[in-house]
Amino acid sequence: MQTYVASIGGKAVLAFRAEDAEQARVIINENSMRSDLQTLTDLNGKPLWGGKSPIEVREASKAQHAEWEKSRDQAIRDGEIDLNAGHDPDDWDIYFLEISRSRKGRRRT
Repeated sequence: MQTYVASIGGKAVLAFRAEDAEQARVIINENSMRSDLQTLTDLNGKPLWGGKSPIEVREASKAQHAEWEKSRDQAIRDGEIDLNAGHDPDDWDIYFLEISRSRKGRRRT
């Protein structure tokens, strides 16, 4: 698995894991992922994605991957990812923008 980043308007907004670039594009094109990007807002109340701009996908930088790992590891410690319950730690997504949610990461279901 590799860490990928989705960018909108040149800004990285989301880090997630995929087997390869093709699977990363499939994940971003899923209706649930696009819906999340349209529903979640930044601190100014603006949706992360307006539904029209292209969403670009690329491999994460070392720093972005490290941030993803740090968030995933914290989610495991907090029990949001329960390895004993069979949760896949690679199904963890993080948002790089400050959003109006209590947590920055979420487990993909």
